[in-house]
Amino acid sequence: MTLQVRAVDLDREHEELLSVLERNLPELPHARRFKWLYRDGHLGPAWSWLLYDSGSREPVALASLFRRAMWRRGQVEVCGQVGDFAVDPTHRSLGPAVMLQRATLGPVDAGQLALCYDCPPNARGMSTFRRLKMEASATMTREVRLLRTDRHVARYLGKGSAMTGVVAALGNAALRLASWRRHPDRGLEIGVHRGRFEEEFTALDRRMGAADGVRGRRAAEDLNWRYREDPLHEYQVLTARRSGELAGFAVISTSQRTSAVVDLFGVLSPSETADLLDAVCQLGHAGGLESVSTLISADHPLTAPLRSAGFRPRESGPWVVAYAGAGQEVGSAWQLTYADVMA
Repeated sequence: MTLQVRAVDLDREHEELLSVLERNLPELPHARRFKWLYRDGHLGPAWSWLLYDSGSREPVALASLFRRAMWRRGQVEVCGQVGDFAVDPTHRSLGPAVMLQRATLGPVDAGQLALCYDCPPNARGMSTFRRLKMEASATMTREVRLLRTDRHVARYLGKGSAMTGVVAALGNAALRLASWRRHPDRGLEIGVHRGRFEEEFTALDRRMGAADGVRGRRAAEDLNWRYREDPLHEYQVLTARRSGELAGFAVISTSQRTSAVVDLFGVLSPSETADLLDAVCQLGHAGGLESVSTLISADHPLTAPLRSAGFRPRESGPWVVAYAGAGQEVGSAWQLTYADVMA
């Protein structure tokens, strides 16, 4: 058996691409997201590569690269994020993974992208990069704030135990008390943002810049594509304003029991950011949710506001591994949130 990698023609070979995705990543409705994610990206179409058996010509693995606008060294660059890395069980070994990973570096070497990055979810996923002699540029940490203790108490005391309800009620009261310990800054107006993102979001992104770090751009075109045109998910948006001027925002994705702060951004003081996070949690309380979580890179400036708002670190991962060309620096101080690593 000889394995080879070839680029995918998204117009003629999308069925082969979808076939590999659907049998290896069945939890996602790939056909519904294909046009939005692969062909109609606001920065241009994706790149994809198939790994196939040169004898049978049957595809056995796939990797894709999606365009992202990133701030780096004080300017905006078009970069790429690796995603939809899918390998048939029969070929899940280091060799095929390395072949595909090398293919994703091609657009950078060809000068089509400033850099690309991948987000392996765990330490085991770093083995491919160790073979390529690449190290992580950043590590993400999941941060969680509990809103209700019922499920956690039931896990230890049993669902039908008489003590479960009593302990859960005490725990919920303690969480409510902790959430009342601060008084919001009266100069900050927090409200729900409906509809599309307008030019004021682009202006806010420019005000933030990124002279010393690496972060994803939050221009209106990025936000509209990500949050208003996504065919699979609906998002809530809270804005923070001073005298009517946009100062920051949070984007929230809600499931049955929990919500995730997928984006948190703005020119806000630590206390103002904590106030915005408290408003997110109040929405969760009102909806009967159990917790609110987010992802943040190590040493991110948002760490202190998260602590102040009652969020606590849980497990680490994903890792972020970047490539800017042979011998080129990828940049330091990667300041990433959930939105920057979700494919």
